[in-house]
Amino acid sequence: MVLRILLVIAASAMVAGCGGAAPAIPASAAGTPFAPRSFDPTGSWIDPSAVKQDLLYVSDARGSVDIFSYPAGKPVGVLRGFRNPAGLCSDPKGDVYVVDSDALDVLKYKHGSTKPIKTLLMFGYFPFGCAEDPNTGDVAVANIISQSNGPGGLSIFKAGEVIPRTYTDNTLGSFFFCGYDDHSNVFVDGTGTGSHHAKFAELAGGSSTLTTISLDKTIKYPGGVQWDGNYLTIQDTATRMLYRFKMSGSSGKSVGTIRTDGDKSTLIHEFWIAGKTIVIPYGTQSRHVAKVGFWDYPGGGALQSSLTVKKAAELVGVTVSLAH
Repeated sequence: MVLRILLVIAASAMVAGCGGAAPAIPASAAGTPFAPRSFDPTGSWIDPSAVKQDLLYVSDARGSVDIFSYPAGKPVGVLRGFRNPAGLCSDPKGDVYVVDSDALDVLKYKHGSTKPIKTLLMFGYFPFGCAEDPNTGDVAVANIISQSNGPGGLSIFKAGEVIPRTYTDNTLGSFFFCGYDDHSNVFVDGTGTGSHHAKFAELAGGSSTLTTISLDKTIKYPGGVQWDGNYLTIQDTATRMLYRFKMSGSSGKSVGTIRTDGDKSTLIHEFWIAGKTIVIPYGTQSRHVAKVGFWDYPGGGALQSSLTVKKAAELVGVTVSLAH
């Protein structure tokens, strides 16, 4: 298993606003390109009764994805065999996608299963975040950079296909996370080419071109991005805040701010909106993410409850898979 190495990068945007270093990103992107590996799920397990419950999946840089009952937070299983699991996402059927950055692939699991049912192979890119279009079944994958250490891109796997089409933009260098709205438009965040400034783009449904998105709020360093049914919610990992935007064309107008009191990690991670709850991996100290927190959505504020992932190295991705 390739251990996750963290690259601490100095970000001018962070220095200007917070006086500190930027969140860490995986340095797998700076290493030697890897060939897709033969997946070995040895050690994976799940409580047989878990398939009848809603489940919380949490990815950990140590090479595993922990599974908890939701919302109770009881450990019910673990998926193993990954090189560097990053972003997670799930679809309306409860299927779960695990982005394995160093292995250059995305694995799909049925709800409560320990063996993948599909592998989406990346070609030339290190994947980091994912989202499925609830209307079409297409899967979007945000690639942090290319294997040649060049800019990343947004790959779209059409429903049922395993070879994607990848879209790039000359203003985006690294792509982090992505999310679909209810009209098959996919939004992606990341940082600018040759800089650490936050950038945002949209691939409209049916379009073949990424469009730069302008927001009326400054995001110092981007994290997760997700559509909540009405608004686009974007995470600022530098300030531990989330912002909701009303999207119109190529611009977003802020309609609310969400504080996540208690999170001090300042590392890149994603979040998941589960009804009136927002679920976020977080840390009680800088550059350490070993807990999962639950805050009111969209109210935010005080931490409602939390759970600790035992022996966690660094938590990155989170998703709630619904039982059917």
